[in-house]
Amino acid sequence: LEDTDFLTVPIVGLPVRLQMLEGMDKPIMLKGDGFSIIHNFYTPREIAQMESEFTRVFSEHADKIEILDKEGSSNDERIFNAQSQSSILNDLVTKNSFLRKFVEQYTNQAITNDKLLLNRLTFEEGKVKNSGAGWHRDNHTCQFKTLIYLTDVSERNGNFQFIINSSPAHVGFPTPRTPSYNTRFSDETVTKLITTNPSCSVVNIVGVKGTVVLADTTYIHRGNIIKEGERRAITQYYF
Repeated sequence: LEDTDFLTVPIVGLPVRLQMLEGMDKPIMLKGDGFSIIHNFYTPREIAQMESEFTRVFSEHADKIEILDKEGSSNDERIFNAQSQSSILNDLVTKNSFLRKFVEQYTNQAITNDKLLLNRLTFEEGKVKNSGAGWHRDNHTCQFKTLIYLTDVSERNGNFQFIINSSPAHVGFPTPRTPSYNTRFSDETVTKLITTNPSCSVVNIVGVKGTVVLADTTYIHRGNIIKEGERRAITQYYF
């Protein structure tokens, strides 16, 4: 099952061939874990194309770079709606039929809106930096995203951190940072959540360049604090 001829999707430790997904009437992502990782989804040539377009868009559209600075972290560089700046990224990621089918199968809803984010996070001595600031949910009800690493990412490079069994169906609505912005949580709240809920635990999602992460972001997550190097990533949001 673990050869290089076909795409494999690890589910409960068992890789599933792409052909096996045809005609499935149930989500292939675990409702409890809330994420899946796909290896070798893109060819080396496609990854090289994405890298080139990533660099080009940042270079040619510097006026669109946004830097988020809040909650004592973040400060990553972001360009939203990059699908409008690159037909290659639009075809490879935003309009990818397999990824879209996966999302619709998992959420049981048609995709009505989407946006592509390019994200660059670089270590700087003396600065606390990550992607997306503190622990949060993107939405309490229905939100999904695909994350693609464009650099090798370890736990020292600002990797994606995900808390399993942390959706509203599992743990309800923890105390938010502010009543008016109730999808964001302090470190203390998350520590208490994990301590009092044995089924909740932080998963550090790492991988080589080209790794694809599929995540239900009604679960609590964040970008880890970067300790060295640089992390480049593409994130496709689905609504």
